Amino acid sequence: MNPMAFVSFVKRIFNLLTRVRVEREIQAEIEAHIELRVEDNIRAGMSPQEARGDARRRFGNSALIQERTFLEDSSLIFERLGSDIRYAFRQLAASPRFTMVAVASLAFGISGASTLYSVIQAVLIDPFPYRSADRIVHLHLYDQRATPRDLLLTGPQFLKFETFPDLEGAIAEDRFSEALTGEDLPEQVQVGKLSLNAFQFFGVPALIGREFGPSDSQQVAVLSYRFWKKHYQGRSQIIGSSIQLDHQDYTIIGVAPRRFTWNDQDIYIPLPYSADARRIAGVYARIGPGMTHPMMERKLQPLLDGFAQETPDNFPPKFKVHLVSLNEIAIGEFKNVLVILFIAVSALLLLACVNVAILLLARGEARQPEIAMRKALGASRLRIVGQLFAEGLALSLAGGLLGIFAAVAGIHLVSRYLPRGTFPTEAEIALNLPVLMFSAAISVLSGIGAALWPALRASRSPFRQEAGDIFRVVGQMHVRPDYMVFLAAQVAVTLVLLTASAAALRNLWQVLHADLGYDPQNLISVGLTLHDGAYPRWPDRVNYYERVRREIESQPGVVSVAIAEGPLPPVMLDSAPFSIVGEKSDSNEQVLPLGVSPQYFAAMGIRLLRGRVWSDSETVHAGHVALISEATRRRYWPHSDAIGQTFVLNHGIMTGNVWTLVAPGNAGQYQVIGVVADSPNQGLNEPVMPAVYLPYSMVAFDWFNLVIRIQADSTTLLHAIRQKVYGIDSAQAVGDATTAFDVLEEASLGRERFVAWLFTAFAFLALAFSTFGLYSILSYLVVRRKREFGVRLALGAQRRHIVRLVLSGTSLAITAGIGIGIIADFGCSFLFAQWAHGNTRDPLILSAAILLLTFISLLAAFAPARTAVSIDPIQAIRSE
Repeated sequence: MNPMAFVSFVKRIFNLLTRVRVEREIQAEIEAHIELRVEDNIRAGMSPQEARGDARRRFGNSALIQERTFLEDSSLIFERLGSDIRYAFRQLAASPRFTMVAVASLAFGISGASTLYSVIQAVLIDPFPYRSADRIVHLHLYDQRATPRDLLLTGPQFLKFETFPDLEGAIAEDRFSEALTGEDLPEQVQVGKLSLNAFQFFGVPALIGREFGPSDSQQVAVLSYRFWKKHYQGRSQIIGSSIQLDHQDYTIIGVAPRRFTWNDQDIYIPLPYSADARRIAGVYARIGPGMTHPMMERKLQPLLDGFAQETPDNFPPKFKVHLVSLNEIAIGEFKNVLVILFIAVSALLLLACVNVAILLLARGEARQPEIAMRKALGASRLRIVGQLFAEGLALSLAGGLLGIFAAVAGIHLVSRYLPRGTFPTEAEIALNLPVLMFSAAISVLSGIGAALWPALRASRSPFRQEAGDIFRVVGQMHVRPDYMVFLAAQVAVTLVLLTASAAALRNLWQVLHADLGYDPQNLISVGLTLHDGAYPRWPDRVNYYERVRREIESQPGVVSVAIAEGPLPPVMLDSAPFSIVGEKSDSNEQVLPLGVSPQYFAAMGIRLLRGRVWSDSETVHAGHVALISEATRRRYWPHSDAIGQTFVLNHGIMTGNVWTLVAPGNAGQYQVIGVVADSPNQGLNEPVMPAVYLPYSMVAFDWFNLVIRIQADSTTLLHAIRQKVYGIDSAQAVGDATTAFDVLEEASLGRERFVAWLFTAFAFLALAFSTFGLYSILSYLVVRRKREFGVRLALGAQRRHIVRLVLSGTSLAITAGIGIGIIADFGCSFLFAQWAHGNTRDPLILSAAILLLTFISLLAAFAPARTAVSIDPIQAIRSE
């Protein structure tokens, strides 16, 4: 939009609004005066009609005059403002480099801050669409193990729990992988089984159709938005049709809205709760307003202790209940990363404002003679201030407008590369308008303030003082203290961001080159889940698993296939109590157990260091053998031979239930027959925890993963696997394939890459701001002292002396900024190391950042210094 057209539009709106307000105020005032005049006229002998008519004629004309005068004054103000803005745009166009740098600084500051603030708003502050989501909690049970257990209740227990005082309701839920049958090949889908009150609890209406409620039967289904789009292409005609899960028909009654992604399930069906103690489900609750987590935990502890006495197999022997909010479950440590990035982008916005302030102050300093001349020619102080205000406003509006467009692009870029699995899928990452307006307002106010500062100072100074600068030949015109403060602040913040960026990049390098202990190349994992009640006898289940493994291994392009009960490393597993037979051990000793087939180590590429791997015969006959990791050997047998030793592992599931089948004679005792190399099992940034590998058949779950090493990437392999499984048992389904690199990306690489990328972008922007700030100060200093430098050169001054003069004023600010930055870096290093991984206080990183900052500062000073030493003395004197 043309600037003058915009001013004209604002003027018309202003006139329209003020006309209404003025008319109301003046009319109220005139009515009061009319009543007084009427009383005077009646006392003077006029009739009431004559008295009122005379009063209205007199004061009606006065009201029109006042209104007209007000509107004429406002019109004059806008005409003057329009003139000032036109002149401001001409002035900015006459200095394209200054304008580009200032506008770009504001745009980058506004866009960066608005983008990341919007992400924080979406991920941390308001990620969930559920009613009173900040009070919805999950319940964990902590015992001596490092990882907690989820609270699992039977049907009667849940009914008691749901009506507990100080709770605003609760839901029960269970998650299954079931087969989508009735079509071509069965497809494994994620099914959330929710208590009938769940959708009332969430308070989120269906997108189309309706949700199920307490009056519904057990054979209804609500589709997730993602599954509806993927499987039914978003057709609304599906309401009332049937969908088949594990060969059971369900009537589709609704589709959940896009943001309803509770536990990332595909389909939601009612939970068939029963009084069977082996049929348990997880619970979520909403605590009452005003209740804190510790208060609620103390109230719930006696109730759960009573439940533990009823069903001791579902609870640890001794435990403490702990409430966890939804956001804490979904985000975890990524919350700390976002807080660090919030601090960094706030510093970046501050740098952008400081950079614009430096540019405008330096430009205002160079324009002091011009302002003095305008005062001499009769310009009032208000007129001068108004003109520079218009320039600051025009510059800020241009930067703000560009920043808005950049923020729109930035939010799409960040949401695309934001690591999946580290934020709630319910979160809607979009540009937040209040956040954008706040960032723009801060930048605009800083630009206007920086523009008014030199104007107010110059308008207070007498003409003779300012004009003396025009004719001064040699003087002590060093950099002003306010410039030095701004420059030192820029340097300090830039140093902190540079060290943070270097630490993040080095941590990313270490993660990328970490010793995984296995080969992730051409390695995939495919999940298989039995439908409820399938293969209820232990021998039949193990034989089925072995048959599937052998059939898949016979596929062309498959190198080896193994069975594993857990995901690929480095995803953390649940720990279990561990003790050595015949030795007194600490009751808090924990290891990570993983049930696998003997082919697991060859398929993964994990090296066997000592001993042997158990055989297929030992798998199907429930051999009580185990392999331990090198970390386990170092921890428990550092000076003795671990081979042949016996240990006890308390899985906590030795009695079994409807989903797990325990091998005959399994008492939890295993003999060590080999030692294998370590693999990361708690992420890529944490030390490896002791691990033991057991035959998966010792506890045969109703789900397992196929770990498959292939010769090359194959898009048809998953379809072939589904065909093989369908040929063995048509009732079973196969899940999607996940590569080892996908697991690594979600576990650590995605987050570390995202943090390193953002910190590097922030650091380079900060470096650019500092560079342009220093360059601007020195450039205007050289222009201001051009005649002085010319006289010095004419009198025989050496060029190095001129360079020293150019740098003398800013070198102190740079040195002070580096010193403050080092102190700030030491203060922030602990926070950064704890929340974002990496050490900003490392001497090598700190030294490299200081050297880079010093080099860039010298580079920024090179052009102004070269201009100063190349001044022609004769031309410099004549130009004045």
